[in-house]
Amino acid sequence: MANQRELLKSLVDKLTDEQVQALFVIVESMAWETVEATPEEIGIIKESQEDIKAGRVVKAEDVWRDLGI
Repeated sequence: MANQRELLKSLVDKLTDEQVQALFVIVESMAWETVEATPEEIGIIKESQEDIKAGRVVKAEDVWRDLGI
């Protein structure tokens, strides 16, 4: 394991800043604690999936425009 950690560190040093930013997002998400969804959260997810299937969606571009992004 220690050899893999050292190898990974040396590989990261060879990446561009943009690549490091992308890798950071991936690695950070892997380090998050795993938690179970509550029954309420599961209900919200199911409702959202039904909205998507029924076409009740908002385009990302519309949200970005509304936020001035």
